[in-house]
Amino acid sequence: LNKYLEKQALKMKLAKKVVDDTSDEIMDDGEGKRAINYTISKNKGLTPRRKKEMRNPRVKHRKKARRTLIRRKGQVQEVKRELQRYSGELTGIKIGLKKGTKIHT
Repeated sequence: LNKYLEKQALKMKLAKKVVDDTSDEIMDDGEGKRAINYTISKNKGLTPRRKKEMRNPRVKHRKKARRTLIRRKGQVQEVKRELQRYSGELTGIKIGLKKGTKIHT
């Protein structure tokens, strides 16, 4: 309790900037330099708030893979296994659709 009151008195003196010009002594509580905190040590600065999923790398890549799979389904048609004999196209043939790839030589 006594140390606490001394620290409070010291803070009040510093806050009011009551400094005795005649004394050259530096007030010190004997603790030395104060330790740095998390903010200073990490030095992240101003970073945007991230979603919980994005802070977990495993979940982030899982969701990313899911999204790429959905995009890939739009580009490449799924392979359909033939269980019976070929009986024509079930969905019909779309005349305006081209799914070939260009060969650049």
